[in-house]
Amino acid sequence: MPTSAEVVAAFIAYRASSVTHSTISRDVAAISALHLDSGLEDPTTHHGVRLALRSVGRSHGTAPSRRAAPVTTDAMRHIIESMDDLHTSVGKRDRAILLIGLAAAQRRSEVADLTTKDLTRLDTGLLVRIRRSKTDQTGKGDVIGVPLGEHSETCPVLAIEDWLEVSGRKIGDGKPLFSRIFNHASIAKTKLSDRSIARIIQARATAAGITGKEYSQVFGTGSWISGHSLRAGHATSAAEAGLDPMTIARTTRHRRLDSLSRYVRPASAVDDSTAGKIGL
Repeated sequence: MPTSAEVVAAFIAYRASSVTHSTISRDVAAISALHLDSGLEDPTTHHGVRLALRSVGRSHGTAPSRRAAPVTTDAMRHIIESMDDLHTSVGKRDRAILLIGLAAAQRRSEVADLTTKDLTRLDTGLLVRIRRSKTDQTGKGDVIGVPLGEHSETCPVLAIEDWLEVSGRKIGDGKPLFSRIFNHASIAKTKLSDRSIARIIQARATAAGITGKEYSQVFGTGSWISGHSLRAGHATSAAEAGLDPMTIARTTRHRRLDSLSRYVRPASAVDDSTAGKIGL
């Protein structure tokens, strides 16, 4: 530190033999941030560095090597039907996590950070406050509406109420919404981590025989169930229902429609195609 544009370009070429374009892009962004935070000139803005990145993109492609498979509404219904412990506190908690994450298009960190103060009960459903997110680092916040579901077994509002009752929590009492459960009975006061949320999603999907591998051919890359699958599932299910991207983005809180299109385009590709309008 500080480094030069020539060194960064050489680093990009070296990394290209072992990692993907997206990983290299993150590396370069980290180098840029470190220099700027230290009051130094940013070497990554040099034209040679940009050429090196584009060269790697052309030779390797810019698509990620793996992508979170969406847990759609149909998949979620199958997961819930496969759960044989819905009468227990663990089952009630996990169902609430799955359904509120899908309904509010949440990231795993957003689910983990929810507290009872973030919920407001209305006659028609719930208001869920997202205090901070990946695209809202300053904590401006967002409020997502979650209406009552059409089916009681997959209604996110009823699932939350069921969990609140068994956990002894009340809306507004300030406790973490989701926490660990010891010995299938003792409910802890500390919140679940985002990794725990991801493991719950993965475990429940696996138990229902849902792996997400069927999306590998659609995406053109490897796919698997992850902590991001509920958010991806909301976008995919909404697109399959015929909702336009701007409407979907108001709930998913995507700031860029090209990010949202990764889920919308495959789901609505046939309906949106003009091939059916040219008289074949």
